Amino acid sequence: MTEERTGRPMTRRQRRAAHLRDSAPPGHEAASSPADGRHPVEISMWRRHQLICAAAAGALGFLVFGVMLWGGMNEYGRSWAGSTEFVIDLTASSASAVLGVVAGVAAARQGRRIRRFAKTTWLSRTDGVAIEAATRRLRVLSRNAGRFAAFWAVTFLVAGTSVGIGAGVFNGFQAAVHFLAMVVAVFAVPMNAAAARGWAKRHRAVLETGWHPAKWVTVRREEDGFLGPAVITVGFEDGSTIELRTVESTYRAQHKEGQRLLEAWVGGTASSMVVLFEHGRWRRDAYPVPVIALGARVHSHD
Repeated sequence: MTEERTGRPMTRRQRRAAHLRDSAPPGHEAASSPADGRHPVEISMWRRHQLICAAAAGALGFLVFGVMLWGGMNEYGRSWAGSTEFVIDLTASSASAVLGVVAGVAAARQGRRIRRFAKTTWLSRTDGVAIEAATRRLRVLSRNAGRFAAFWAVTFLVAGTSVGIGAGVFNGFQAAVHFLAMVVAVFAVPMNAAAARGWAKRHRAVLETGWHPAKWVTVRREEDGFLGPAVITVGFEDGSTIELRTVESTYRAQHKEGQRLLEAWVGGTASSMVVLFEHGRWRRDAYPVPVIALGARVHSHD
């Protein structure tokens, strides 16, 4: 609804939704929600992204204030307990732990909601192409992420044990190195474990559907800057289109923004999909980007 028809100025979200409708490729019907022009899957994914950031902040706060508690107890002994600094550190550490747990549980619930939304979205299992090297790479990515998760889990245990045993003999540099390893591990373990699970699911999904060649691909970023997600619209030879959204990963599509005539392949189903891009002029292998569908594959005659 335009400003002229309503007599009232459009909100920022309404202007954004109108812009997305006007800029959609021919034959493409953008999925939307009544609230702000975005698909419910996209809204849930954005909420999950925010909750993951909140959970990470809670974990970091718990570790930082926990280290401060440990340092105070190590330096001043039990007499330090009950002091103003002790109470502040204990309160902040407890609040951070609660934030991390609550946000983590909420993020997991959003993930389940996303998977329920996407159950009916699929690519045909009959006309996909088998690209063995690209499919095999998804399995390798899953295994590598699992190895990294195990490595950082062991690192956290070793560093934490060393801190506990050597509390009285560590100098400042040694303690800082061990605490830094623990901080990195707090983030690396869940991130790599999630990546291992996600790539494994995508590998199984692509084995079922094969790879579908794209006729054209459009990549656009949301309003969250370079680190934010991207929306990928893919058009196929039969005139159908599908809209996909990138998920949290080191394999990103933002650098492809504005390019349209890209060589790309799409595989998988629903919340376990992959867009396989050409790497560029300097590399010949493919570049897999994990995505989730924002709706069903739409044909121009629908």
